[in-house]
Amino acid sequence: MKVINFTFFVFLFLITTAKASELEVKWRTNLLVPRPDLASSGSHVCFDEQGTQIIKDGAEDPSDVAFSNDGLTYVIGNIRNDGITNRIIVYKLTKPFDLDTVKNDCSQFRFNPWKDMTTETNTRVESIRFNRDGTKFFIVNENGEIFSYDLSTPFDLSTRSYITELDLTGSRISIEFSADGMQLFKLDGQNKDPTIEVYDLPGPYDTSSATLNYTLDLNDTEIETLQSPAQMQALDFEFNDTGSAIYILAQTTSPGNDTGFSKSAIFQYNTAANYDISSVQFKGRWNVVFDPDDDHAGIGIPYGFAFSTSGMKLFVTNHRGVAGDNQHDRTNEYNLECPYGVYECTSDARSNLGSQVELAKQNISLNTSTIFKRFEWIKRNRNKENLNNFSINIDTDNRLLISLKDSLQVSLNNKKPQNDKKNKKSDWSFWNHADISIGSFDATSFEKPKQIRTRGLTFGADKKYGENKYFGTAIRYGNSDSDIKFSEQGINLKSLTLNMYGTIPIDQYRYTNAILGLSILRFDQRFLGKITGERNGKQAFTALNFRTKKTYGAFNFTPSARFNYGITNLSNFTDFISKAKPGTDIIYKEETFENGEIAAGFLFDINEIKVTNGISRPNGGFEMILDISPDLSFNHSNVGGTKTNIAKIEKYSHKKLKGNIGIETVYENGITFSINYEKIMHKDKERSYSHQDIFLIKFGRINKNDSEFAMNFNPNQNNKTELSYTKRLNKFNFKMDSNYSLFSKIPEYGASLQISGTF
Repeated sequence: MKVINFTFFVFLFLITTAKASELEVKWRTNLLVPRPDLASSGSHVCFDEQGTQIIKDGAEDPSDVAFSNDGLTYVIGNIRNDGITNRIIVYKLTKPFDLDTVKNDCSQFRFNPWKDMTTETNTRVESIRFNRDGTKFFIVNENGEIFSYDLSTPFDLSTRSYITELDLTGSRISIEFSADGMQLFKLDGQNKDPTIEVYDLPGPYDTSSATLNYTLDLNDTEIETLQSPAQMQALDFEFNDTGSAIYILAQTTSPGNDTGFSKSAIFQYNTAANYDISSVQFKGRWNVVFDPDDDHAGIGIPYGFAFSTSGMKLFVTNHRGVAGDNQHDRTNEYNLECPYGVYECTSDARSNLGSQVELAKQNISLNTSTIFKRFEWIKRNRNKENLNNFSINIDTDNRLLISLKDSLQVSLNNKKPQNDKKNKKSDWSFWNHADISIGSFDATSFEKPKQIRTRGLTFGADKKYGENKYFGTAIRYGNSDSDIKFSEQGINLKSLTLNMYGTIPIDQYRYTNAILGLSILRFDQRFLGKITGERNGKQAFTALNFRTKKTYGAFNFTPSARFNYGITNLSNFTDFISKAKPGTDIIYKEETFENGEIAAGFLFDINEIKVTNGISRPNGGFEMILDISPDLSFNHSNVGGTKTNIAKIEKYSHKKLKGNIGIETVYENGITFSINYEKIMHKDKERSYSHQDIFLIKFGRINKNDSEFAMNFNPNQNNKTELSYTKRLNKFNFKMDSNYSLFSKIPEYGASLQISGTF
């Protein structure tokens, strides 16, 4: 019976695995713009760049396709158009990567690329490509000549200027570039003997010269399965966005008439390392199927194909190849189940790593910013005595610890001072902060743009020693999300940070603030909405802030200088993207990195303004920040792979500007409320659109014995330690709990916020 059951479960597993390995490539629509009968209607009289009237659409005899990053510009190369050989057609779409939304209002743009040359070649357009940011455009003709253009406006071919020509020779030529533009890949799709050649370039996307580095014979791959019985040609190829996978389009016959059938397929391979085709691994193939509702669906040659920026859509041209039957020439649009999921899904490891780094850096920034806001409040209210009760609760059977607890409790709460003034100076003051941060980060050379949202709650306690000396501690719980644009990936970070801080006066007007922080980090990796990986991290950081005060009437001006430094350690982990859809899992190695900032600026506040039942004080500041973090490199590899990728993570800027404005109100009943808005702008030219918007809200009450800080330690439960902070405000109780298992090899921690009330 056990054998039968085992066999049955193995059978079920194999069935499940087989089903999971099948991804659906679903035909959605095609592009066949209505060709206006200008002779009868005269409704659309459109002309190309050379003044030739446009009658037919850009689907006629298509050779290759390309899109702008935002998917609103669609470019198609034509073997011929309107009976004229070789044209480039540009369409505008109203929705990204949606061929149903093409504008048919003369917004299309058509030109003969060979008119830009000194001598017009008038040869077939075989391949078209943009570089990653759309500032360069490349055309390849049937002779293997590559023509390069600069675009003064990204992805706008009307702003092109011809640069140079590179002659590589060959037939059925298609080209690709590495992400950094330092390598050129050329597909030579000649019959029965296709190859991919790798060339080194003198500079990014510089095609003035090229040096052959490596040649891959495609007959040594699974692509040779298409070769028999007819001739085989490789027509086009694409990398995914990271170079971890390569896709090759090939076909076996040239149809010629309705009885012909194009046995075409897109083959997916994994590379040994990003853009390393020296030992590609075959993953699978998808047989190209055109419009299933078309009687001629199986007829035609798919000369070219392209993916959307996110990899969630596939576009394949169909060249009918029959004279006078161009109504079946079109570009077909397909929906994919996952990024680049022709056969298997792929993941953008570099954008994932960039998000983890940025989230870790923001955790330091938000903790230090919150504590410095507390310093500012202390400075403005140093003559007030903000006193609360402080208590410790240690839950344990250990007699020694019980005795310690009793001693501390007596010391903190029951000790009678000699006079009220000394009593007040020895008591603790409690505070809390809520922060919300929204950041938009533009794309780098290698990473996709992303949106980061952070929510945090901070509870702190500090007390005054002597004249203008303060010491305190604070716990912040943060929850952050990074949504990577043009991707189905995201990162969630949960953090718990212990901050210890103090301020030491140098004299009456000058003082130094210091922070020491320790954080526990937990990253959840999401792919297609599912958690596919978990990564733990530890973090230590320090911050110093030197300030001095100047007074100009009611205006208080405080110049400041600041230094931040942090070290973050991230554990190794595996991103099991195969949990979401079939794909190659990625192994990330343990990494430790540093980050630091130096800044200079000023703070300001205005003397107290009387309001109903209280006083208010506007405040703000400005800083110029220099990022002194070293360059960061991370290691990752595909499961089962033999080579390791090194991903360089770029800083979003070397310089940042930070400004903030806020107002603080203290009411006669002891309730304090403040709100502050901060904006951080990245000042590097290429990062001009990256910024953060941060909202800080503080709510508290002073001079009330209604707060409790507790620590519960139980050595009988894996040294479980619980920290809690309770705040009572009128009818409401605010409680924050956290736990951590000391000395455990597997860290266990969590945090919760409870709000309750009595009515």
